[in-house]
Amino acid sequence: MRIKDNPDFKPTTVRLEGIDATFPAYADPADTRHRHTRPFFDLKTVRRIAIATQDSDSEDVIHILKGGSNPDGSPKATVARVDWRHVEADSLEAATDIIEPTEDGLYDLGSLGWAWNALDASHTP
Repeated sequence: MRIKDNPDFKPTTVRLEGIDATFPAYADPADTRHRHTRPFFDLKTVRRIAIATQDSDSEDVIHILKGGSNPDGSPKATVARVDWRHVEADSLEAATDIIEPTEDGLYDLGSLGWAWNALDASHTP
């Protein structure tokens, strides 16, 4: 799926509840769940989100595993979400989601069930 070429998706700024930072994203304003948006992020932003989740009290953490380069020279990476609440009760495999990039290199962290809020120009949800 190509996000950047889809007219339904707009550049936006989002905030994850519990994290005191804002992040640039692409989102379809009509695609919401429980009043929360479903953002897609470039790898640079995913790196910032990974640092923010690791520095927070969140039990859901983003990890990035580096892996060389794509054919176009861009960095290749595997993005994983680990829900540490389920590691002991289930298994690391059951508690881990691998997030594959879209065709245009964006990562769908919005489908993980997290509470992302789209912000207006004054950074108000």
